[in-house]
Amino acid sequence: MNNMGIEASGASHPSVFEQYLLAEYSHIANAHFKTIDTISTFFKHYLVIMSIPISVIALILSGQYATDELAKITVPSGPVSFLLAAIAWAGFGVLLYIINLRLDAMLYARTINGIRKYFYDRGEVDIHSKLRMRVLPQSPQMPNYFEKGYFLPVVFVFAIINTSYFCLAWYTMGIHGWRSVLVYTLTAIVFGGIHFLSYYLYAGYRKHSYLRSCIIGVDIDGVLNRHREQFCKLLERQVGKKINPDAITTIPVHECDNIGVTREDEKKVFNDPEYWITMPVADGAADNLRRLRNSFNFKVYIFTHRPWPVKAGMDAAQRKRMTTAWTEAVRSFEREVHGGFFFRTEPIEHITKLWLLKHGFKYDDIMVEQCSDDISYPRGRFRNRFYESRKKCIKFFVEDDIRKAIKLAYICDVVFLLDQPYNRCTEGVPNNVMRVNSWDEIYRKVRALS
Repeated sequence: MNNMGIEASGASHPSVFEQYLLAEYSHIANAHFKTIDTISTFFKHYLVIMSIPISVIALILSGQYATDELAKITVPSGPVSFLLAAIAWAGFGVLLYIINLRLDAMLYARTINGIRKYFYDRGEVDIHSKLRMRVLPQSPQMPNYFEKGYFLPVVFVFAIINTSYFCLAWYTMGIHGWRSVLVYTLTAIVFGGIHFLSYYLYAGYRKHSYLRSCIIGVDIDGVLNRHREQFCKLLERQVGKKINPDAITTIPVHECDNIGVTREDEKKVFNDPEYWITMPVADGAADNLRRLRNSFNFKVYIFTHRPWPVKAGMDAAQRKRMTTAWTEAVRSFEREVHGGFFFRTEPIEHITKLWLLKHGFKYDDIMVEQCSDDISYPRGRFRNRFYESRKKCIKFFVEDDIRKAIKLAYICDVVFLLDQPYNRCTEGVPNNVMRVNSWDEIYRKVRALS
């Protein structure tokens, strides 16, 4: 294997990446065979354990132990039936564990095949010799997770044994005669069928959903809209300060040097509901999101952090005026979009949903983050874009915040960073963060990666 790696690199020594692949190949190959050994061991132990109750029953019923003293012993049917049913369900649990072990073995085999393909494609052997020489597969799509000829018979054995115990549980409860035929038949169909259905569903999940979710996460501000232009427009109107949108090189804006925007200036802009209601839409955003949903059957999850309005530091009269202004703004916007008033959620959340509806955005779910949007580790237990991306296995994410993009890069397969003056930093950016300039470019890249 080492020789193949050296030939593939075209140099005297394999590259660092090839050395990593060779080590990975060795470790995963060992894990693959250890997993198969574990499955065999578990199956053997399962057969031994499941045979013990049958052996005990056979000894009790045999003539050798059918003495008068034994005949006087009466075992309540209830506990015996419960014990037999528990054994059946325990056997089913063991099957689920073994199924997952087998699927892990298939995952390891696919990984090995992918590494094998990498070196075969870079080998200095012509394609005819390669095809004649190669015996093992080199496709990461093989072997199939659902194995009809190899593992399905194992599931069949589990189904037979576990169902037999379940039927025996019915028998000890006194179900005999014509009723037993119906009960045993239903037990065999339902309980036995659950074994095969579980294997089918687990295999289907590994094939279609495991690390393969068709979900794209999308931020709003700076991604679906042109918030820099809107900020500068409202800043001039509210505060009287005029700045160039390209001068915003840091978010939040009050941290930008030499533009003279304070935290209080920001609050005056963001506390104005018109800032959110009249926000201009980004070019091509709605159309390309719709194309992603229709062409690739992607689910679109939208996220935004908008903890506004902020009433901290206001007296009672100012708070009341702020609440009234936002309520009236939402009512007016609702009438504009819907023609009626159905205000049921927080004002900022309702405005966000109305804005998306007005500009033709189609999505499957939306989260207006009210808690911290910077916590990415699981123990933080904050429901934000990081939590949901990890929970839903979001495949792609479109961001404009470089810090969030870096964190999401360790959760999602690819993060598209929509280019903005405030995210030009390149230090420490993983290579699965792709900088893009437009939504048309995002669509082309998703099409190439899907």
